[in-house]
Amino acid sequence: MPACKFFYLVVIFISSVNINAQVDLRNIELSGKVLDSKGSAIPGVAVTDGYNIVTTDNRGEYKLLSNATADFVYISVPPGYIIPVKDNAPHYFQRITDKSGLKQKFNFILEKSGQNEDKHVLIACADPQVGFDEEIPMLGGALKDMELLVNQYYKHLPVHGMICGDIIAEISREPKFLEPIKQMFAKTNIPFFYAAGNHDMDVDGRSNHYSKETFKKALGPAYYSFNRGKVHYIVLDDVFFTARGYSSIGYLDEKQLCWLEQDLALIPEGSTVVVAFHIPTYSPEARKGEYVKEEMNKVLQNRNSLYKMLKPYNALILSGHEHYNENYQLADNLFEHVHAALCGIFWQAPYNSDGTPLGYAVYEFDGNRVKWYYKPIGKDKDYQFDSYLPGADKHKPDAIIANVWNYDPQWKVYWYENGAKMGEMKQYRGWDPGVVDYVEKNRENFRYKYIGAGPTEHLFYAEPIDKNAEIKIEVIDRFDNVYTGIPKKIK
Repeated sequence: MPACKFFYLVVIFISSVNINAQVDLRNIELSGKVLDSKGSAIPGVAVTDGYNIVTTDNRGEYKLLSNATADFVYISVPPGYIIPVKDNAPHYFQRITDKSGLKQKFNFILEKSGQNEDKHVLIACADPQVGFDEEIPMLGGALKDMELLVNQYYKHLPVHGMICGDIIAEISREPKFLEPIKQMFAKTNIPFFYAAGNHDMDVDGRSNHYSKETFKKALGPAYYSFNRGKVHYIVLDDVFFTARGYSSIGYLDEKQLCWLEQDLALIPEGSTVVVAFHIPTYSPEARKGEYVKEEMNKVLQNRNSLYKMLKPYNALILSGHEHYNENYQLADNLFEHVHAALCGIFWQAPYNSDGTPLGYAVYEFDGNRVKWYYKPIGKDKDYQFDSYLPGADKHKPDAIIANVWNYDPQWKVYWYENGAKMGEMKQYRGWDPGVVDYVEKNRENFRYKYIGAGPTEHLFYAEPIDKNAEIKIEVIDRFDNVYTGIPKKIK
């Protein structure tokens, strides 16, 4: 059972010339029905006001005690029903506009999908971060790539998408880009869900409480859940605005944690749960035990509380924020994917800072099982690494180099000389030669002069015995897919 529950008391207001404002905590009873398009009841649907969660009964009816601080009443779309879309985004909510009525009704109508969703596909990306008119067509190219991929490989499967925050470059400065971006994602015919990022905050408010008003106006609740097949999806808001300039930290407040506790209580233990938000829970520093080096704006501060709540489930965490690609096996049941930015180095280069090309992740679900890969824009889906001949990395001038973007410890990276398998390449922390070279040649044309290459740990090297040998690199992922490539020379 959930450890916390919100209860509301009737508050009697006393007028006073010394009191300018009071919080309205009058009880409001929300009620209604969740029905299919033929008028039949849908029982067991979770309904929430962002505080408490109830489920519909056998007649599809619900009653939810709320109060005037709630902004929405919304549902967790159950499996087997089409994701409702309105105004170019998933629409599973209704805004509570009349805060004076003590009893209000909100009905929801869902349409059956007619598809078996046990096999379905999730396309996940992070940080489109559009801030200028000329970046709109660049985003369009990325979305066209997604459409082509779906039409080629997943045409007959249910497909939905997830954007892990930083939808636009600065929502307070250029909110005008939000609607065009929504329209562009909607035109893919893939229903994309949204998480809020630090660049999606309103920064003119006095506290975190007001920091997602523009986001909520355009996209609805900042945290919610839904279901596809046997998978339960949860989207959270882990960007906590400190009201100090543009500053934020990674943090889940108690209101969300209590809501999450109730949400998970409805999901059977052992189920597959996908949790998406913007700021990662983990870091390369944490992996090395250097926790003191972690920055508060780059990792979720109360991550251990989240890990504990997810312990009964097979859980995937999807995040972004860092403009690099990284994977963490946090526990036997828990894996985090930090997604490279769709915009890369802020649309200034065809790379992220770690050398990962612009792209997105594809997750293929089959019941409770899932496989994944990274899809570079404009490249075949089997393009899973870059490699370089000796001389590309000045720190390892005699070595061949491979950058394996989606690497985790279950992958293997080998090299061959003249057809003979020589062994595994050694992992190291360094800079991708391709992105270093690109930045050096193009920095003067960058909009932001301070951006460039960044270090990564998914690099590998080996020193050939025969410097004139024909070299081949072979990469095997955790799902036993084999990828091969010939190292290239940096010109």
